[in-house]
Amino acid sequence: MHNHAHVRHPKELVQEAKDRRRREHKLLYYNDLVLEWITNHVLASVILFDIALIVPLLTLNAPDTVKITLGVISGSWIQWWALPALQRSQNKTQAQNEAKAQVDHETLTYLAKLQDEQMTELKGITEILRVLKDK
Repeated sequence: MHNHAHVRHPKELVQEAKDRRRREHKLLYYNDLVLEWITNHVLASVILFDIALIVPLLTLNAPDTVKITLGVISGSWIQWWALPALQRSQNKTQAQNEAKAQVDHETLTYLAKLQDEQMTELKGITEILRVLKDK
């Protein structure tokens, strides 16, 4: 798909926001980079590690109360690591949705202005034709 001068892609807006944040708030920008790396690399392996920890609990030779306690602790650990990943994912989705809405608004505004110009020109042509017809 080809780019159009009056229609921007939502990724352009997201990138502009990142660039603006990089210029204006360096600390927040680098914090976002670290969070993104953690979300993409560390959290997935920690969750897999926790799953590998819970499965052996089922075969552990211990009273059920010990298994339940260890399961609750492990589950809390998973949630502690998973919730920031989910929040990060939701924030990225929200930013993409906002960018899409902004691009849609810009495109529709351009089309509406273009339509107004065309209607004005058409009215002018109609007036010229009416004058020529009356002669």
